[in-house]
Formats: sequence, C-alpha cells, structure tokens
Amino acid sequence: MSEPKPDPAKQLATPHISGEKAHAALVARLTQLYRKPVRPPKSLQPTPEAGKSKIRRLRRKRQLLAQRSKRASFSED
Repeated sequence: MSEPKPDPAKQLATPHISGEKAHAALVARLTQLYRKPVRPPKSLQPTPEAGKSKIRRLRRKRQLLAQRSKRASFSED
C-alpha cells in the first residue's frame, strides 16, 4: 500500500515549531556566550613575535602621523 498523504495543516505548523525551537536555541546560546565569552583556540593566537612586530608597526605609523600633522600645522602658519 502507499503511504498516507501528510496533513497540510501539520506541514504548515512544522516550520513554526522548528522556528520557535531555533529561536529558543539561539537565545540559550547567546545567554551562555554572555556569561562566558568564547576564546579562540591557542593555535589561532598570534605568536609573541607577531605581537611585537604588530606593536612596532603601529608605533611607527603613529610616529609618521604625528610628523605629518606637525608639518601640516607648520605649513598653515
């Protein structure tokens, strides 16, 4: 025999129920993350050498920007 045809009313209700479940799961996960944020794995953390070079680049950039602003202020006078 063939399988009985699914009830259209049940089919319409299913996305609504699954949507509520998905929303509840999302709220639960966000609550969990709010209490304890996720840290990336140690393998994705920058190495100490990479951190030092980044700090060096940022300091150099800040120094160049300061020099440019000084030049701009002198040329305005």
